[in-house]
Amino acid sequence: MIENIIVDAPTLGAVAGWLLAFVLHATLLLAAVWAVERLGGLKHPGGAELAWRTALLGAFLSVTLNMLPSRSNPWPQRSSAATTGIASPDIAAVAASAMPERIAPEVVASEAVATNAVASQIAAPHIAAPQIPAPNIAMPVMARASERSALSLRLPNDLALALLALWSLGAAIALALTLRQCAALLRLRRRFAREGESAGAALQAQVRTLAAEMRIAAPTLRLLPNLPSPLVLPGAVLLPRWSEALDPVQQRAMLAHELAHLHRRDPLWRPLQRMALVPLFFHPLAWHAVRRLETLAETLCDQAAVERTGDGRALAECLAECLARGFEPRGAGWALAMAERPGGIVGRVHDLLETSTMKLSNIPKRRLWIAAFAVLLLLVALPAVMVATRPGLVTDALRPHALSITINQHGETYTMRSSAPAPGEILRVSIDGDVAFDDAERDVARMEPGAEFEIEQRRGGVTRHLRVTSGAKGLQREFEIDGAARPFDAAAAAWLASAIPEIYRISGLHAEKRAKRILERGGAEALLAEIALLKSDFVRAGYLGQFFVLAEADAVQTGRALALMREIDSDYEKRRALEAAVSRPALSAEHQSGLLAIAAGMDSDFERAEWLIEAATRIPTDGANTVHWMRALRGFSSDFERKRALQALIEDGQPRPLAVAIALRAMRGMESDFERRQVLETAADTGIPLAHADYLAAIDAMSSDFERREALVALIRSDDPDLERSHAILRSVRTMSSDHERGEVLNALASAMPNDPALIDDYRAVARQMSDFERGQAEKALDRFYRG
Repeated sequence: MIENIIVDAPTLGAVAGWLLAFVLHATLLLAAVWAVERLGGLKHPGGAELAWRTALLGAFLSVTLNMLPSRSNPWPQRSSAATTGIASPDIAAVAASAMPERIAPEVVASEAVATNAVASQIAAPHIAAPQIPAPNIAMPVMARASERSALSLRLPNDLALALLALWSLGAAIALALTLRQCAALLRLRRRFAREGESAGAALQAQVRTLAAEMRIAAPTLRLLPNLPSPLVLPGAVLLPRWSEALDPVQQRAMLAHELAHLHRRDPLWRPLQRMALVPLFFHPLAWHAVRRLETLAETLCDQAAVERTGDGRALAECLAECLARGFEPRGAGWALAMAERPGGIVGRVHDLLETSTMKLSNIPKRRLWIAAFAVLLLLVALPAVMVATRPGLVTDALRPHALSITINQHGETYTMRSSAPAPGEILRVSIDGDVAFDDAERDVARMEPGAEFEIEQRRGGVTRHLRVTSGAKGLQREFEIDGAARPFDAAAAAWLASAIPEIYRISGLHAEKRAKRILERGGAEALLAEIALLKSDFVRAGYLGQFFVLAEADAVQTGRALALMREIDSDYEKRRALEAAVSRPALSAEHQSGLLAIAAGMDSDFERAEWLIEAATRIPTDGANTVHWMRALRGFSSDFERKRALQALIEDGQPRPLAVAIALRAMRGMESDFERRQVLETAADTGIPLAHADYLAAIDAMSSDFERREALVALIRSDDPDLERSHAILRSVRTMSSDHERGEVLNALASAMPNDPALIDDYRAVARQMSDFERGQAEKALDRFYRG
């Protein structure tokens, strides 16, 4: 048995691709805005702010657009390829078809290629250890370079790992510093709550007036000792004590500036912009963008203050006062200080005094929409980055594996690693470039120039190593035994011929092509014999899937395939094989029952439910299948998963009345009243006449009167109850404790039950056990029998 298999999906290359694409996009956007501004194209502060903000944050959106997934087919389509290419042009598609679409606990992903996103959550085949149920997740298969514009890079694993390690270290330090600023903001809030004093009446009046003019909520206004400059926090404005000595015009200018920050939501934009620096901590243009954005925010707030006061002199005097009071060396962090950088204040004062009105027109909305559309087109057009990683010394040293198969072709890498099939054995295979084996699976058939095939195997204490390259004189072979060079003779060729099928059997690669070739050579018998040799659950499931899709098998051969399916330990892989089998047309009733029996033996409730939901549309419930449906449905320990399977059978099972009856009987043993009630409501909604004995038996097993009431009312509304059903419903109502829930059921029953004196007496006997109010309502519901 092959244990602890690790299929390396696109992770290391994917993360490297995502990071490089992110840096590339950010650089292009930031450099474009910097160049336009340097050439005088962004004179309006509002336009400049929009451009810099888009450049700083746009890369996050562009790489997200580039990583949008497409859903892959669980089984590959038919192919007519004549030559078996161990490294086909579409390795990602092969991996998608061969491997599970969810992540199992033992999977470790690494060394693969992707575009600029962390792609493909491909799980490892699991053989020995039991699987933990997990929801099915559709695997995103990233678009290849042929499908969208992309830049392709090939990096050794060691280099990619080193780059990612350095970036991670720098990003962690940047994140720590950013979180430190966040902590400083929280300390400042606690300080103003503890030490802050209420501002005077004049300042409070000014704030209320300005807030009304700007149509924002009036913020909390506090005076804080030893504060050199006004500060803005979310929902609060902190003022230094000296602000009370300013004249009213200066106070209005100062407060208008601070409220403009709140109106523009700057206390939220600043943390977001600082956080955007974390992944771009090394980028000088990103730091420049943040500084420009914070300067532009002050300029626009200065403009808003001038518009409220009609003159820039009052605000300039406030800035001069801040300049005279000094500054906090480390700046305001996430808080917004009116005068944070001494060097910028001089320029702001100059602008305020030189341009007394400082009036800037608003940017028309039409231009903003046009700019937004243009930016979206630009972000979509930015190229993806594909990184193909190759095995390196560091990663191999960190994760040594006795079994390793690596295929690298056309910017895509597929690596499978595991422990050895037997103690002391080694099998390592590396294919770089377009390499194909012959149809007999005995030798290398062709290689593109520059391609390389390498295999090392230790078995029986002997280590054999073969390296094949493509040169001007054709294929060049370098063969060694225990480290000594040997000629590639007939014995070496026989060894290679035995190793090539093993590569296929362990990796599961190109299962469709190989299964088709085996069928053409020896029919269903040959494919079944090959499947019996497969030890990996995930590889066996893949080949069984091809058997049911491609093979023209008789009843005996199909039965043998089901027997091979029972030997699969992994419930997930067993479900994959079952899905392929149930999709086979003209499956006999005997084999349908066999599939249900296999499903009944699954330990994973999730995998069993997933397959039964699919089987409900394909396997009828009559005949011999009835007992197998019952066994499969009753074996659940999870009421939620049983409910899903029961509802699917009720809605899709055929023949429908029998399917509903089976579902009602299979509810026995469920503990959750909520799940039980939902199944009963689904059955009632079908409009099919229900066997009320089974329905009411499920209701009587409930402990919640609310759930019982809902299920009983659903039964009453599904079809007007006859005399027998009405008496049965009343017997169920007698055992309920809540008068309110009883009354709801009685009111519903009174509107639909037949006019029978004995039934009405039974109804009233139940009502007499209720409170006066509920009894009165129940009696009133009987008035329809006595009108006119």
